[in-house]
Amino acid sequence: MKPEDPSVFYESLFDNMLDGLAYCQMIFDMQGNLIDWIHLRVNKNYENLTGLKNVTGKKISEIIPGIRASNPELFEIYGRLYLTGKSKRFEIYVKPLSMWFLVSAYSPQKGFFVAVLQNITDRKQIEEDLENARTAAKNVFEDLQVEKEALDNTKAKDEAILSGIGEGLVAVDKEGNILFISKAFEALTGWGEKEIAGKRMVEVVPQEDEAGNLVPPQERAITQALVGTTTTSSSSSSWYYIRKDKTRFPASGIVTPVTLDGKIIGAVEVFRDITKEKEIDRMKTEFLALASHQLRTPLSGIKWFVETLDRKILGTVNQKQQEYLDQIYQLNERALKIVFDMLNALRIEGGDVAMKTEAISLARLARDVSLATAPVAEQRGVRLHADVKNLATTVVETDAEMLRSILETFIVNAINYSERGQDIFFDVTEETGSVVFSVKDSGIGIPNDEQGRIFEKFYRASNAKKFKPDGTGLGLYVASMLAEKIGAKILLESEPGKGSIFYLRVPKLKSTT
Repeated sequence: MKPEDPSVFYESLFDNMLDGLAYCQMIFDMQGNLIDWIHLRVNKNYENLTGLKNVTGKKISEIIPGIRASNPELFEIYGRLYLTGKSKRFEIYVKPLSMWFLVSAYSPQKGFFVAVLQNITDRKQIEEDLENARTAAKNVFEDLQVEKEALDNTKAKDEAILSGIGEGLVAVDKEGNILFISKAFEALTGWGEKEIAGKRMVEVVPQEDEAGNLVPPQERAITQALVGTTTTSSSSSSWYYIRKDKTRFPASGIVTPVTLDGKIIGAVEVFRDITKEKEIDRMKTEFLALASHQLRTPLSGIKWFVETLDRKILGTVNQKQQEYLDQIYQLNERALKIVFDMLNALRIEGGDVAMKTEAISLARLARDVSLATAPVAEQRGVRLHADVKNLATTVVETDAEMLRSILETFIVNAINYSERGQDIFFDVTEETGSVVFSVKDSGIGIPNDEQGRIFEKFYRASNAKKFKPDGTGLGLYVASMLAEKIGAKILLESEPGKGSIFYLRVPKLKSTT
């Protein structure tokens, strides 16, 4: 069978889809009321999304006991689907699973229905958090596979199901020409299927970055998927799609190559309009900025009053009273540090931090960083060793404050997550075209499955929370953004219980000799 066979293409397309899917047969009582349904077939992502295993051939009442009592509206919706034959798209909270789902239900034939599910629990949490504390989370797309039907009716039925999916969906052949689009694609872009069928996706729907610059076709995710540069990929940066009327909207999506016998025969892209999420993120940022600014003034005032009080009553209070004053001061300092970190992160995110390039002596920089962090090491009972040999004539051109801030964050983190009596080594070495700073400790380390997330905003490793509960989760996030601004690269080696090594590779190495 040729890879270009349309029926085979759509079978493979379904195998690469991104939503959970269940094909079910309805069961009615003598009065014609829907009382149950049998799962004739589900894809594995249906099981992944719901946590339900081995459901094929089983009734929903067997899989989720008590579902009729906990979610009677589900039976009402599917019952109406049987009576009217009209597709239904709805959100529902399944109590026994403690999950929110976005469900698109269709009836391909009388007495049967297809349910396409997306787990929207994270999105619901975002909405709830916005009401309570203006915090947000991001929806996460998961790869989905869909069931396989007989070749005779696969294409017609599959296209009907795909057409009704709530997200924008486009399927292209191996040349990038559009084969199929969903109704949501038409609504989002303004293009009808007849207008663009057979045309290249990258030409019909242009893509722009945040600044309004056109993304070259070869850099588009769908192009890279077709040439095998990537497998399933999602966009983490902000980008926009241009509608038929030349307006644009922010989008987030996933692209998956369609393969047959190990060869790429096309690709599927699913995307959605994230205008609401970006507005939530904007409101969250404004809320954090306002809260941080408002908190800084009273906290600074408390610090001033405590310092003034401490000077005036020196020698006139007992030991316990002095301890209380010291604790108030330390707690206020911690609160000020949190506010400072939040404002610093917001400033960098907003593009308010400009880079100032200058020639920096590595020997002097290393000494300054060591001196600045030595008191922290002494207070924690940790030994800090700095190796700055053979750097007297070496300079690097970059932003001194940004570089110093990154290195101090690495060293302070190493100090905070090491036991008393342990050693920390701060080293600088030269490589061709760059210098490499390293901070090595023998502290608690970072769990292997969490190392990829420690540079995320507000994220803290599970063992770090137990070892030092009062961290903000902003230090490494700010350090990573500063490193990006100066063109540096951060590398990490870590083993739980044995320590970590943070590397910072800075380009543009110069020598005065």
